[in-house]
Amino acid sequence: MKIHLLIFLALILAGCTVVPTGTAHSACELLQTAASEADLAPAWYTEAGAVLERCGRENARAEGELRACFAEARNGYRSSAECEAMQ
Repeated sequence: MKIHLLIFLALILAGCTVVPTGTAHSACELLQTAASEADLAPAWYTEAGAVLERCGRENARAEGELRACFAEARNGYRSSAECEAMQ
């Protein structure tokens, strides 16, 4: 379900289809909520940050990278100290 949502949002924001402004704004808000509250794989945080930056959210890419780092730490792939140093 998450994959389909993010693919849909990416297509909308990449300009593959024409949608009303309110719909794009709603999609950006939905993606922001998912990225903030869901437990996602590291790559999802990175991609969500890139899409949210295109939505106009400042520092979204950096925040996505930081969330990806902490997700990797949760999964045992890196130390959370590395992630804390990124802040």
